[in-house]
Amino acid sequence: MQILATETLKQLPASILPRLITIFASTTPELLGEIHQAAAKHDLHSMAQAAHKLKGSCVSLGAEQMADLCKTIQDKGEANDAVDIHAYIADLNKLYPATLAAMQSL
Repeated sequence: MQILATETLKQLPASILPRLITIFASTTPELLGEIHQAAAKHDLHSMAQAAHKLKGSCVSLGAEQMADLCKTIQDKGEANDAVDIHAYIADLNKLYPATLAAMQSL
């Protein structure tokens, strides 16, 4: 699976794409922080909600790998399953800079 689904990005109007990427860049760190903090507090419901919000942004911008990780984190939170959750969150945090760089290089 690629970092970005360029076909998804091509469906967005070119005139708004830079603004959407800017919004993604400004909102994602906060959502990543919410996911991490909620997991640290074992508040899996709040973690799932933050992962759901981030997943929506990722899907809209074609960030498939991030969206898949968000879905896993959301599903685990909704199932009250904390097994390996910190590893998934670490993977999501590592993937974000590469995803953002790929978006900004378009």
